[in-house]
Amino acid sequence: MGIATGTMTREQADAYLAELSDSRGDAFLAFLTDDLHPRIARDYGTAPSGHGLFGYSYGGLFSLYAWLSDSTLFETIGAGSPGIVGEDSQVFARLRAMGDTLPATRLHLTFNDRELLGGIPVYQNLARNTATFLHRLTAHNAPVTSALLHETHVTGLQASFLSYLRTCRAR
Repeated sequence: MGIATGTMTREQADAYLAELSDSRGDAFLAFLTDDLHPRIARDYGTAPSGHGLFGYSYGGLFSLYAWLSDSTLFETIGAGSPGIVGEDSQVFARLRAMGDTLPATRLHLTFNDRELLGGIPVYQNLARNTATFLHRLTAHNAPVTSALLHETHVTGLQASFLSYLRTCRAR
């Protein structure tokens, strides 16, 4: 789309896509669980359990990665409008590979109806692929809750985070 609108050259688009193909989600998850969390726990005396992770857009895609990796640090994971841009996303392959052995960690997925119904193809794909992912999870009776929000991708962050808090973190 950037090439078609003249905001990117072919070389810039190819470099961007190449960067996305090796996102290093494994290294970031290891940093969170093995380095950052122990340091915060040591320096600030956080609770030993009850931790949550929330991400929105590409951060939501990372949250799905963390859930699919069966990270034991997090009790709940929220994925707001996760960046599942293509039908060939690795989240589908990872989900298939897991079969019926899905993580016990509670997952909360949100997506926005204005993405699905709006006129921007990348957001339409994102919402459609999130709905497909959710459908596949519910077919396996995964511990997942969801919410369809009346937002756009730009306005959905706060509503998605609040939905996650109300659903998974309410005390």
